[in-house]
Amino acid sequence: MKTVALACRLADEYGARIEAAAGERVRLLPLRGEQGEADLDDVEIAVYGLYQGPLSFRELADCMPSLRWIHSTGAGIDSFASPELAARGVVVTNSAGVYAPAMAEYAVAGMVAIARDLRRLIAEQDERRWNHEEISGAELYGKRVGIVGYGLTGRYLAGICKAIGMDVWATKRRPMLIEGEPVDHLLPAHRLGELLAASDYVVVTASLNSTTRHLLGEPEFDVLKRGAGLVNVARGGLVDQQALLRALDDGRVGGAVLDVVVPQPLPPESPLWTHRRVIVTPHISGGSPEGWARSMELFLANLPLYLDGHVGRLANLVDLRDHL
Repeated sequence: MKTVALACRLADEYGARIEAAAGERVRLLPLRGEQGEADLDDVEIAVYGLYQGPLSFRELADCMPSLRWIHSTGAGIDSFASPELAARGVVVTNSAGVYAPAMAEYAVAGMVAIARDLRRLIAEQDERRWNHEEISGAELYGKRVGIVGYGLTGRYLAGICKAIGMDVWATKRRPMLIEGEPVDHLLPAHRLGELLAASDYVVVTASLNSTTRHLLGEPEFDVLKRGAGLVNVARGGLVDQQALLRALDDGRVGGAVLDVVVPQPLPPESPLWTHRRVIVTPHISGGSPEGWARSMELFLANLPLYLDGHVGRLANLVDLRDHL
């Protein structure tokens, strides 16, 4: 009997299905994420996500000496990845791709918001101001989008952008263009500057690790096509926010839609809240009932494989070392 730790909310909604998928070979341990709420010594499997207590998942994992597998309900694992966890040989699966539709739709909405200056239009709505004379924005049709990080979300977004008539460039750490891919130009990561200089919109979908922190900073905003829009649905740490504010103020960046920031929650005093060229949302681009369901379906499909000893066949296996 193996112990599975998971958030109380997930246990309430999926507990019966987890037990059925495991064939009575697991014991569920619902947690809020509070100090001393339960004995964690026997936890072998843990699901990351939706804990409501003050402890971070990394702190919880440190208290689980028997931990052998973590399933992340998110695509990113930077919040709990550590050299210590990697050294313990913990198996990790993530939910990369399950939130791709929601994140891609958000990214397109973000580009439209920048193109049509929706920040200003909504403010004018709040003022009950009918400003028909100042027609704002331009079409996305015929423009170029540069996708920084051509993974599952980036590919899904590329398909939508091609369908609405955009030219699509992308960067990928190990680029390999296969016939039929919805991208016009695929570049290796070290040629990011070329993508930035050529793109009308830049959408960030890359993962965060020690090599990508502040991937977009002062040097990158210097080479960015002047007035380009920026949409970040990945991680706040990928963008140097002080450099971004300077680029917004001097017009190098025409507008930004940020679903992720540093820190989170964004402090009330941050100038991003009130900047006339910025829209901030609270890390909700991937949030959808459909996405959460797909993430847990992935865990339910993987669970019997793990219990039967087929770890190498788990879907969405990730190497912790790639995220350090």
